[in-house]
Amino acid sequence: MNTKDALKTKIKSNRREIFELDVAIDKNRSKIDAVRSATERDGASIARNYTSALYGNHQLTNKNTDEIFKNRVAILDNMEVAGEVEVNFRETMINMANIDFFSHRAEINSDIIEINSKLSEVNSKLTEINKLIMERNEKSVKFNKENLATNKRFLSGEFHPSKASNNANVERAQGNSDRCEKLRLNTKENLSAIETLGTLGAGNSANVLKNAVEIARRRNLINENQEAIIADQRLIAETVFE
Repeated sequence: MNTKDALKTKIKSNRREIFELDVAIDKNRSKIDAVRSATERDGASIARNYTSALYGNHQLTNKNTDEIFKNRVAILDNMEVAGEVEVNFRETMINMANIDFFSHRAEINSDIIEINSKLSEVNSKLTEINKLIMERNEKSVKFNKENLATNKRFLSGEFHPSKASNNANVERAQGNSDRCEKLRLNTKENLSAIETLGTLGAGNSANVLKNAVEIARRRNLINENQEAIIADQRLIAETVFE
């Protein structure tokens, strides 16, 4: 095969390779969009679970705790006692109730500090992600700027068929072939990474749903506790303050 025919064959092969790469890369793009959409959906669900657990269940549970110990102190404060031993019993029980309450409150503070620390780590990660997105956008802006300049070179006649040479065409065709090979490998690697992310995302989605169900279950328990507390308060009103 002479050089002319070999070049035509190479160009035709590159054209087919480019077409197949177009299909594969666009398919990856669609898969990436689907994975990102699912990830963002899970992120929104996680944020909703966080709000429900912290600003819902956590606050309601703390209110229940406050009411329980308020009832305890009311019972003890209004307990009829006679003699030093009984007085001391009441006072030590009041102190113990306060220590129980404040020990619980201190433990909550420690846990919330740890939670806040984790949130700060998440915010740092989100800041890093935003930086990566901005860097990616900047690369794309640079790419567009360079290719706008290339278009102008075509329009100005700097790049024109009349200035072509066979050697440059052969070199360019081989360079295109080499770049297609690298693109093919990169596309396969991207597909593997997308599939891994999809599997991870499916696991995350299941966990998010489980958390939502568990949060709702615990909300029901909290509400049951609240009903029991109200019942105690009625009983206290009827007996202690009779």
